[in-house]
Amino acid sequence: MPKPYGRTTSKTRVKETDRLFISVNGSGDLKNSLHHLFCFIRKLNPEIKSAGQIRQSVIVHWLKSYNLRQVQYMAGHRWVSSTERYRLDNLEGLQAKLDKYHPLG
Repeated sequence: MPKPYGRTTSKTRVKETDRLFISVNGSGDLKNSLHHLFCFIRKLNPEIKSAGQIRQSVIVHWLKSYNLRQVQYMAGHRWVSSTERYRLDNLEGLQAKLDKYHPLG
């Protein structure tokens, strides 16, 4: 049986559940448990600032692997313009043009 993360007592039992995240005591309130999870993640990688940052990096990764409409659906965006904001090729293209045409380059 896997050892649970977070604060534990000798009376803690691991229950099977269909939830992705559960609190330490099994209640529906996840605020404190997610705080402890992110503290643990920040110890592993101090560059991570928030869950939003993780979501953004996943969407950018998806855009490299899937087409725009598939990523729009997977990310749950209503408008395709919301997904297009995460495209990095626009920035790379602008950087290439800047390197090519800049007078001091």
